[in-house]
Amino acid sequence: MDSRGLKEAIMKISRLTFIGFLISLFLASGAHTHDLVWPAEKLKALFPQAASFEQKNLYMSEEHRSSIEKALGSRLPEEDLKPSIYFAIIKTGSDSPPRKAAAIMFVDVAGGEGGKIEMGVAVSGNGELMKVILFENKETEKVTRPSLIKQFDGKKASEPFKVGTDISAPTGSEKSAQAIASGARRGLLIINEMFRMK
Repeated sequence: MDSRGLKEAIMKISRLTFIGFLISLFLASGAHTHDLVWPAEKLKALFPQAASFEQKNLYMSEEHRSSIEKALGSRLPEEDLKPSIYFAIIKTGSDSPPRKAAAIMFVDVAGGEGGKIEMGVAVSGNGELMKVILFENKETEKVTRPSLIKQFDGKKASEPFKVGTDISAPTGSEKSAQAIASGARRGLLIINEMFRMK
């Protein structure tokens, strides 16, 4: 191989290495896929009466992290340390100023029977769950029924969120129901702690 052929081979390898690096960066951010594209449809599903939504990207302090992990009894996943929170903005009348009516967060939950579950939680200004919706998941139809999901409406972070205690799960789906309950509580705790809605 002459020197020109060697230079071309080195350039080709360099380009492939760079492309591989970019692909690995993209894949490494896979845990945050719900943050890569504006989730308009998901936000509207969680708070249909909103006129608009506002995104706030946060960084969790050690104090916040410690408080949330103590309440959870477990460590937060890495992606929750930089949460993206969305505010549902409403207008009650033509003369009234817009106001924030709810805080929304997307939570990825491991531990379901079907694997990872992406869910959204909407939290009211007084720190209660308003709505939980399961988005991307491979759970059985029993787990995605409103009879399970509606049980989270109005819950406070101080409640146990335990299957068999304050959550009724479909028979044979207790593991997935508990994963969903834990994810809903985690989202609620994060929003409440970050905005001090306790």
